[in-house]
Amino acid sequence: MTNNKLFISGLLITCLAGCASQETPRDVSTVSSDKIKTLTPPKIIKSDTKGLSIRYAQMSMGYDATCNPNRSFSSELNQCSELPKSVKKLATNHCQQYGKKAVFMGNKTNFLQMTVSKFICQDND
Repeated sequence: MTNNKLFISGLLITCLAGCASQETPRDVSTVSSDKIKTLTPPKIIKSDTKGLSIRYAQMSMGYDATCNPNRSFSSELNQCSELPKSVKKLATNHCQQYGKKAVFMGNKTNFLQMTVSKFICQDND
């Protein structure tokens, strides 16, 4: 019985750790938009005064060989991620409504293989 509880606890911890974001927060204005475009117009799927999530299909042009997209050998997480200008504009405008700045928390992919970018709204420094 104890082994079953230990196994279930370990499985639960592994699942929770896998869901946790490993991205480093970055100010939206510092995120590059050079090699990325949207295939579909970005759509806000969740928003409130604390932040928002934006869904879109993206297209990347080229690959930065100096960046490790899997971040397996880098302690600088989230430095390779880029955002389309239209997504940055949506996030910035949303947070400016509340007198705050948009901070990029990272990208995920949904079951339709569309990108979901998460942002939080932080007080201006």
